[in-house]
Amino acid sequence: MKLEKEDDSFVEKVQWLVDRALISELLFSFARALDTKDVVGYIDNYTQDAILELPDPASKSGAAITIHRNEMEDFLRKGLITGYTATHHISTNHQIVITDDTASSRAYLQAVHVKTNPLDHWDAGGWYDCKHIRTPEGWKFTHVKLTAVWITGEPGSIKPA
Repeated sequence: MKLEKEDDSFVEKVQWLVDRALISELLFSFARALDTKDVVGYIDNYTQDAILELPDPASKSGAAITIHRNEMEDFLRKGLITGYTATHHISTNHQIVITDDTASSRAYLQAVHVKTNPLDHWDAGGWYDCKHIRTPEGWKFTHVKLTAVWITGEPGSIKPA
């Protein structure tokens, strides 16, 4: 729904604004959960059949890692969370398209992955392309795909050991 449509009722316009704010909050929750190592909160952002696609930063061929929701806890605990002492994800420029009870979004990101000390880190920038659905518990991710545009430092693998 575009906000500019003249035939939209006031209620429809307000609902569009509310939905947009809630989807943006979901994108922020995603980053916050990673940075605070809140595995349960992170996974709760997804539907039961959701998929996460990440580029493997250690791959020279551009290989991707696909993680289904039921694999996320193990992936996070053994890979991303225990592999770094800290992370810092910034989510910006949320572009959101809402169609009834589904939505898509692009959120730009910069992420820092701190290894053993604050001077030992690798960084990445790019965007997340996401698909969302309205559920009784609120908006959730059905699909999240990270596109990395740049990487600095030595990332190593994010796959669980």
